[in-house]
Amino acid sequence: MHARDEVRPKGAGARRTSANAPAVSPVNTVTPSHELLSLQGKAGNAGVVRMLGQGGHSWAGRAGEPGSTVQRAVVQRNKLSHGNISFTNVSLKYPESQGKATRVLELLSSNSKVKSFLGDRSCRITLEKRTTEAPANVVDKGAEGVFVTLASYYLENYDIGYIVGMLCHEFGMHPMAQAAPNMSEEEENFRGMPYPVPGLEGKEVPDGVASMNSDTAQQADHVLGVIPGSPRYTVYRDVTLEMADLLLRDVRNKEEGAREQDVTDLIDCFLMDVASIAATNDDRKRGMPLLGNSEGETIRKDIAAVYNAYKARLSQDLPLERRPIKPLFPPEKTPEAVKADFNTLLKRIAKGKMWAWSIDNSG
Repeated sequence: MHARDEVRPKGAGARRTSANAPAVSPVNTVTPSHELLSLQGKAGNAGVVRMLGQGGHSWAGRAGEPGSTVQRAVVQRNKLSHGNISFTNVSLKYPESQGKATRVLELLSSNSKVKSFLGDRSCRITLEKRTTEAPANVVDKGAEGVFVTLASYYLENYDIGYIVGMLCHEFGMHPMAQAAPNMSEEEENFRGMPYPVPGLEGKEVPDGVASMNSDTAQQADHVLGVIPGSPRYTVYRDVTLEMADLLLRDVRNKEEGAREQDVTDLIDCFLMDVASIAATNDDRKRGMPLLGNSEGETIRKDIAAVYNAYKARLSQDLPLERRPIKPLFPPEKTPEAVKADFNTLLKRIAKGKMWAWSIDNSG
């Protein structure tokens, strides 16, 4: 089965609630599609939208029109919270949006690394109708708290494993890594150095070896965050693996809506993220199946090879206590699967311009 692409019907009825949840139990109404969520990372969507028109996709509509794709949130109060983490403007009218938001809050609040990063500070998540910007960003404002902006179509169209996987990137790759002790000093040995890309060791390239380099990357911290063994990669990997533990815990505890597929989706999200960054030096639009992109097929083959190399490394390095998630790792990625992931991603970015039913900015 694949994730639904329909807008949430206005007449949707309420579903059963749970007494021990902050508002309602998570309701899983969207099934997995193994799509590439993380390719929308920093600055990715603007390039995607521009390329939609260039590629002649009929479903792209007028997504590139300036000023038409961002609905800024005007937030009056917290609508849903769990401890010091809250959604400020999620719609509580529909069980689907409320359930997903509740699950996100529970998982973030249970992750020891996220909790340690936040301390006693507040973390406010605000939904926004956006398609020409990154699907999410996390801003650390010190004592003022941590502020997350999340694209509404992400919450509406994707399953929980992908949603929290994307948030693991935004937290772990950026502010959590920056806050780690001695990060700047430890990263100095990785900056500006060409590192061989896992899975492409035997590929012939003009420079001799397929490599990634923070100095020539679209975004330096992305490359620094995918070099195996680097401090930033370690932060990102560890927060993701703990999230996998929590997702599996929910399955074993028979939490409503929890599935083993959630773990698979999370790991797929992580692997596609690191593979697409490493294979393209963070110029991920090179792999998109669009007219005029003559290198797309080759790049998608590279991404698949890199994905499988990172998967093997991640599986091999799992500590004993995390071995239960190993059988839930996604299957080997093929170039055809990478292409399908891109096509699904492009469609949903274009679709995100049309509605934002998960947002409620009323007071």
